Amino acid sequence: MAETLLQTKWIVPQLRPKLVPRRRLSELFQQTMAVPLTLVSAPAGFGKSTATAVATRALQAEAGVSLAWLSLEEHDNEPTRFWRYFVAALQTVVAGIGEAMAAMLAMPQPLPIQPLLATLLNEIAARPENILLVLDDYHLISQTETHDGLTFLLEHAPPNLHLVLVTRADPPLPLHRWRARGQLMEIRAAQLRFDLAESAAFLAEVMALSLTDEEVAHLVAQTEGWVAGLQLAGLALQGTSPAQPASAQHDLIERMAHSNRYILEYLAEEVLSQQPAQVQSFLLQTAILNQLCGSLCDAVTQTSDSQEMLELLAQRNLFVVPISSAKSTGDRQSWFRYHQLFADLLQGRLRHQQPEQVPPLHQRAAEWYDIHGDVEAAIEHAFMGEDYPRLVRLLDRHAGGYVMEGRAFTIERWLRRLPDAWRYRLPRANLAFAWSLLLRGRYGEIEPYVQQAELASGSDDQPDSRPLRGEIHALRAALADTQGHAAEALAHAQKALDNVPPDHLVAQAVAHAAMAGALRSAGNVDAAIAAYERAIPLCNAARLPLPELLGRAHLGYLCTVQGQLRRAEAVTRAALTSPVRHPAASAAQIALGEVLLEWNRLEEAEQQLQQALALAEQGGHNAALVSGQIKFARLRRAQGDATGAQAALESASAHLSQGTPAWLEPLLIAERAQLWLDQGAVSTAEQILGQRGASIDLSEGHVREVLPLVRAHLLYQQDRHAEARALLDDVLSMAEMDGRQGRVIEALLLRALVHDAQGDWPAAHNDLQRALALAEPEGYMRVFLDAGVRTASLLARIDSDYVRRLLDAFPAAVRQNIETETAAPLPKPTPLPEPLTEREIEVLRLMARGLTYQQVADALIVSVNTVRHHVKGIYGKLQVDTRTLALEKARMLKIL
Repeated sequence: MAETLLQTKWIVPQLRPKLVPRRRLSELFQQTMAVPLTLVSAPAGFGKSTATAVATRALQAEAGVSLAWLSLEEHDNEPTRFWRYFVAALQTVVAGIGEAMAAMLAMPQPLPIQPLLATLLNEIAARPENILLVLDDYHLISQTETHDGLTFLLEHAPPNLHLVLVTRADPPLPLHRWRARGQLMEIRAAQLRFDLAESAAFLAEVMALSLTDEEVAHLVAQTEGWVAGLQLAGLALQGTSPAQPASAQHDLIERMAHSNRYILEYLAEEVLSQQPAQVQSFLLQTAILNQLCGSLCDAVTQTSDSQEMLELLAQRNLFVVPISSAKSTGDRQSWFRYHQLFADLLQGRLRHQQPEQVPPLHQRAAEWYDIHGDVEAAIEHAFMGEDYPRLVRLLDRHAGGYVMEGRAFTIERWLRRLPDAWRYRLPRANLAFAWSLLLRGRYGEIEPYVQQAELASGSDDQPDSRPLRGEIHALRAALADTQGHAAEALAHAQKALDNVPPDHLVAQAVAHAAMAGALRSAGNVDAAIAAYERAIPLCNAARLPLPELLGRAHLGYLCTVQGQLRRAEAVTRAALTSPVRHPAASAAQIALGEVLLEWNRLEEAEQQLQQALALAEQGGHNAALVSGQIKFARLRRAQGDATGAQAALESASAHLSQGTPAWLEPLLIAERAQLWLDQGAVSTAEQILGQRGASIDLSEGHVREVLPLVRAHLLYQQDRHAEARALLDDVLSMAEMDGRQGRVIEALLLRALVHDAQGDWPAAHNDLQRALALAEPEGYMRVFLDAGVRTASLLARIDSDYVRRLLDAFPAAVRQNIETETAAPLPKPTPLPEPLTEREIEVLRLMARGLTYQQVADALIVSVNTVRHHVKGIYGKLQVDTRTLALEKARMLKIL
């Protein structure tokens, strides 16, 4: 659900027919184009908006400035909403500008604003025109995140961008710094006050009063040039009867001049009391509205002449400010608002005199906004009117869309305002907010919202509840996945798929994404990859960028685990095509960085990892921060920087304690232990593995071989070769059975070192050849380079182009000290007694790409049993019994 933006908010206020010329203010505003920021700051009633509108319209007409305007409201305090309106205001004068930023702001995860603003600023800098944007009523913005974003924008503003902030109080921006730099122009109450001549013109020409110079001077002295005070006084004087002598008007002015307390309340009471009963009633009833138009006021007051009443009030200058005309908006009616001071008075009087009328008035306003599609205004008025049935319907219908737009802040605020007795009736709203908490990593806060959703959703056997129950199971699957509970995740994911209907796109997307995560958590790599390949297009079609990006990151990582580096690169780069990066893209960048690191493209890997970590830091993604720092530590090891690696791991540990998916901890422990093993600190590595690593259950999961591989390396360095070999045999058995070829390469290489240490060169050679056969098609390098000097010595005994490339990549000191003594040359392989058929070679080539039997069958358009029949024939002719050996022998015989 895309939020409908209210067009009247970016229309420059309509100017009254009669305005007092204010040349000195116009000259001040001319300086606006010389600085990035102009601050118009004064209390209410000083005519800030009118003066700004007059001056900026003059700049538009005389200097060709592209003028944009944004009238802010209290609801715009939410950062995402603020910046969406900010971009929309700019688009009124520069078509198409900020489209990338607007698209990213519509995503479900709260986004780091600085990268988006950087892109927007680059677009503005490329434009030829001067852009002037006025932000009216900026005092309503209190969110620190929004102030920080505006500070960044102004600090980096190009010369053709100028902002004007109209506010009742100075905002928490670094004004002192900009003032010292000459980058700030200020217009305050002293400049906005009407002087004697301007006051006389205002009272005579606008208020149509005939006053003496002495009377004008009295009013100016009492109001101190405050235009709202002058207008209130003028309205009170307009109410004096023409039949009264002139002395009566003079006496009233004298009384006002000597009454220096509560002048606003006094004068407003005078103004209000002089109105006919029908006008007073209309003013009080419509005071609850932020903006007014004829049909809305008709609905609230239950009358039919509101448009005429609004025009009459505007004509009489009764504190009704035109916002837009029907002509300017393309609407069928004009919009107005009350002066805020006058609205505050009216609302207070309504609450005091007719408190029982307040809820029904808000309820009627909520109904009107509901009918006209303004969901947020309808909800706010429903809250004020305690119209909880309407609230439940609106929140439950629209909460999911708000979360997907990244507006979880709004949903949280509404849910907290709702009485507990009504909250259980909001299954979809509670579920939407639970998803938002999950995506933000606030796992411990989720359960109450899920329970509320479950209470309201009914039982599994109720047909109408099945889509919702499916989404609840999908969320529980995702939550169990993050906690490392694979069996529970699988059970919930299957229930999700069983419940969601085929035509419910969002539910289908989240259910398939949950199943992919559960299969990954269970260690079923092939099935998880297939599930992600189904889930990613569904997420794209459902416009769920966050699960799509995370899905691509996990798919890339699993491809790496499976030994398919080239496919991992393609999958992750596809997630990085947007010029503005979503925070979830950091996970894909980390997966890409891992591939580049394995290819020994260290500079590119470092660039990707640094960008990913910066993005994850801005987005508050703990999981990405932990994963990225682990990979960064390996990069530093590859660069010979043990101190940098240690710093990265300390950062990862700090973020791990703040709540991350369970599968990251074994990766962190393994990298910490490996760092010490590289430095020969065997006892420290053993201590690290024993402290926590021994208690982690890795009986299943896609990381199940990570800690056993490091333990085997530890045993190897301790000369406990038999134990190391037994452990590696187990690791190979697990990894080969589940198709985790990346782990197979690591295990084979380490087992080759163990065999060599035991003096069994043929066995070492066999494992090394098998590792090379798997690694060469995908371009593996770091796995060999990180294994050290002894690996280089073993590689030197093998003659191939790939091995020569590997040896060239070792440091010069290592190459100079390679031990070249080898066993007798291996006999050349003899030709096959029976050659492979063309179909068998085709199957073998597909197997060499890492495809499963099912994927080979799909590619050849045959059954899985037919593929198995071909594989059996291949094994028999090659005289092998595993895929790895078959591929190795086929390459030796130049079949592949």
